[in-house]
Amino acid sequence: MACIETDILIVGAGPAGASLGCFLTRYARHLQLQEHHGPTLLAMQHLVCLRNQNLPNLPTYSESLCAECLRDAGLEDECRSVSTPRELIKFYRFCHTMAGKELSRSYYAGNDPHREGEYKRASPCEQADLLQSTLEPILLRVATQNGFKLRWDYEFISFCEEKETGKVHSTIRDILSGDMLTVVSKYLCGADGAKSAVARELQLPFHDTPGSGFALNVWFEADLVCQSTISLAITGRLQANTYYLFQSHMMAHSAGLIHMVLAPDKPQPDYCAIAIIRQVKPFSEWVISMLAKPGITEVTASQDEIIQHVKDLLGDPSVKIKVKSMTTWFIQDCYAEQYARENVFCLGDAVHRHPPFNGLGSNTCIQDAYNLAWKIGYVQKGWASPSLLKSFSAERQPVGKAVVRRANKTGTIHAQLFSLMGVFEPDLAKKRKILDRLEENTEEGTEARAAFQQIIENLDSERHGFGVEMNQLYQSQAIWADDEPNAPPSFSTPEKADLHYLESTYPGFRLPHAWLRASNAIPSDPMISTHDLAGKGHFTILTGISGKAKWAYAALRVNIDLSVEIPVYSIGVGDYRDVFYDWSKKKGVSEDGAVLVRPDRFVAWRSNGEDRDPERNADRLITVVSRILGR
Repeated sequence: MACIETDILIVGAGPAGASLGCFLTRYARHLQLQEHHGPTLLAMQHLVCLRNQNLPNLPTYSESLCAECLRDAGLEDECRSVSTPRELIKFYRFCHTMAGKELSRSYYAGNDPHREGEYKRASPCEQADLLQSTLEPILLRVATQNGFKLRWDYEFISFCEEKETGKVHSTIRDILSGDMLTVVSKYLCGADGAKSAVARELQLPFHDTPGSGFALNVWFEADLVCQSTISLAITGRLQANTYYLFQSHMMAHSAGLIHMVLAPDKPQPDYCAIAIIRQVKPFSEWVISMLAKPGITEVTASQDEIIQHVKDLLGDPSVKIKVKSMTTWFIQDCYAEQYARENVFCLGDAVHRHPPFNGLGSNTCIQDAYNLAWKIGYVQKGWASPSLLKSFSAERQPVGKAVVRRANKTGTIHAQLFSLMGVFEPDLAKKRKILDRLEENTEEGTEARAAFQQIIENLDSERHGFGVEMNQLYQSQAIWADDEPNAPPSFSTPEKADLHYLESTYPGFRLPHAWLRASNAIPSDPMISTHDLAGKGHFTILTGISGKAKWAYAALRVNIDLSVEIPVYSIGVGDYRDVFYDWSKKKGVSEDGAVLVRPDRFVAWRSNGEDRDPERNADRLITVVSRILGR
């Protein structure tokens, strides 16, 4: 049997595997296997995260944390250039059909005028809509151009570990020839999706609630662009980046990402109690996720019948459609109790799967990879002990669990709304009567409208769940909070924690963002974020002008003793000017103090700088960094 040796074997090249490969290129050589014959061709993954069995066809929604990971890899501009900007994913609607009566619309993805400033203050990155089929080749290109070896059409079978060396021996099958080979690696990373063979072989313990539904996805083209828009473009009278002002005859004033369609005027097939229509490409490609009636587990309708139902959901017989694919999937409520054992790790959908709400699936996958990459890299370089790797599961498992629980909680709110609207009522006349109550000038109508409005408002945690996305508190041996006199800051209620982001430099929190100007900058120079000073594979210290000398000395001592470089930047006066005074409000330490930031831009430790003795400060920093790195 042929044998290959490599530092790291990654199984899977979806969002988790491709991003892990991309982030690891700073540190090690590795091999990646993918069972399929190339990157994702379907329009997979988006805000409504449906990727439970490698089947759903939704794009990826890039929230701020995920975009920051791509920014650190130098890919933000490229990814943004091929994504749909947030102005074009502005609304979330409930309607009879796409072209029919609208029951409600809400702002979405940071577009709410009451929330927009909060999003902009919190991150240097804006949210956008990016196809998985577009993102994956970008990540894989960067990885392969930097020493990454990628093999398609290989299937992971099993693994075993050598007790003496700790190396992992993986058995792999060449799908095309049927030949078997062995890959010997220091680390094995299972990023192979919801049916993860690595997680199965690792025998990870799962919290798995029985599936709560069945669905059909239809990915289709529908050319909705009106003739006047085309002619204006040809004559050159359209300015760049203004095409979305025209959009289409159907969507001219409804640039929404998500459209919940009830279609109450016709009997609904068993496979479609309610339809979620979302934009894939503005405004020519769409995906309809049809959530089946309770108890339905398969589609028996013909393709022609399904296409006719798609037309009914659009509500405009003049629209011509071309179906690109149809796939089925099951809603899941599943997360792993732990993500790793020894030198084998699982990440992404292999360890967390959830229903199509809140849309944090692929974003969480990429964040898993971002957390794991620097840790494997530091151990591989000899800068950290293998014990650092234990912090991956300790830090990321609570995040995955919270995302799954939040998605299912949102699903419960949706179920309340569906019940109120009679979605699952089999009798069409009764269903229309239930919906008509929303427009009746009666006491019943008033109560129904109030209930409907309240549930729509309760769904704000899905449309603008900024706290769900951003409030990740890491607690592990890779975080030093021993010097903190108080517990971590928190919101007064879970509802506020879901909706709003809590900024802090308390150890374990994400580094707060603040726009800065280099001290020698000229007016034409762009601003720089605190995030741009951190990351890039190294620890960072942020301090004030009076702390710069002593913390630079302390960082030098760390480099001498531990061979770990830590750049030190003074903010306020010195290296960078805090021109908006945002950092002064967020830093949480004095000008003598220091905020130690990990390579993944989470705060590792902070000091208020009361001790002015440079040797004692250096000794303390060495102690802190040593424990964080398991040394």
